[in-house]
Amino acid sequence: MTTIWEQIGSLARLAPTPHNTQPFRIRPRGESAEVVLLTARLLPREDHGNLYVAASFGTFAACLERAAGHFGRALRVTPVDRLDVPNLETLGSEVVVGTAELISEITREPAELLQARRTSRLPYHDRAIAPAALDALSRVCESYGHHFVHHAEPGIVQPLLKLNAEAIIDNLQLADEREEIRGWHRLGQTPEFGDGLWQEPMNQPAWELWSAFAMPSAFKLPGLRSFAVNRYLATQRGTRHIALLCGAFCTWPELYRAGRLLLEVWLQMAKNGVYMQPMGSMLTNPQYIAEIAKRFGRSDCWLVVRLGYSDEPPRAPRLESIVIR
Repeated sequence: MTTIWEQIGSLARLAPTPHNTQPFRIRPRGESAEVVLLTARLLPREDHGNLYVAASFGTFAACLERAAGHFGRALRVTPVDRLDVPNLETLGSEVVVGTAELISEITREPAELLQARRTSRLPYHDRAIAPAALDALSRVCESYGHHFVHHAEPGIVQPLLKLNAEAIIDNLQLADEREEIRGWHRLGQTPEFGDGLWQEPMNQPAWELWSAFAMPSAFKLPGLRSFAVNRYLATQRGTRHIALLCGAFCTWPELYRAGRLLLEVWLQMAKNGVYMQPMGSMLTNPQYIAEIAKRFGRSDCWLVVRLGYSDEPPRAPRLESIVIR
């Protein structure tokens, strides 16, 4: 049975994870498999309470089910009933977070959207997203009991993009968080297989990535800070839309459900030729979380994105295999 699990894993490995850490593995057990989290790939200092990696399991589970469909198998992922999400990093090197069970043979399903889905950090084409596409995204969120809060007013969009740039710089001043993510930033030519954040998919030259970690305190100087903010905003040009995903995002079941929702949102965007870039720096810093709540009157925002049309972005590399043999 390892062969079918390797086939499924070849597509499921495309699932997005925080900082492209790719912590999930499949351990085949015949017609079923354990889904395992490798705790060495967690980000407990930046991902406070492990909320986002826990949610990303929902995304991975939904990817796993869709990947199986492409190879003609119905698959059901069942998360474990209870999981100590805030203390994941203390639970050992491997944590079983769910099971995957092959149920039956089905007609093969297409995988184009799963393969097309990706983050775009490129400048966006300066045109509005079709209203039908925005309505579809709102319906997807509502079907999960969440809200898609969308804005296209320049007076809201542009200040938010600047706020995100400020958050990135301020988060670099937090030594523990900076050192945790330093090891996931990569310089050089993007390989076919790998993990972490590479300069080409990040749309940043090597000198910018290097200087951010080599001399973060320099960016506190007003002149250099302004330069860095404007450099980053240049990569955001053409952005007409931002959106907030809002809803329950605390308990293990809520996080799993939110992660599954996120994949559906991403696939709906791919269906309509829309890309997005999550702006996570604002939601891992209490100061900026409070500012988002103040600006939008929402205390339940768990994701902020910019979205629009762009050239096809480069794909971040994924590990060659996620199957534990």
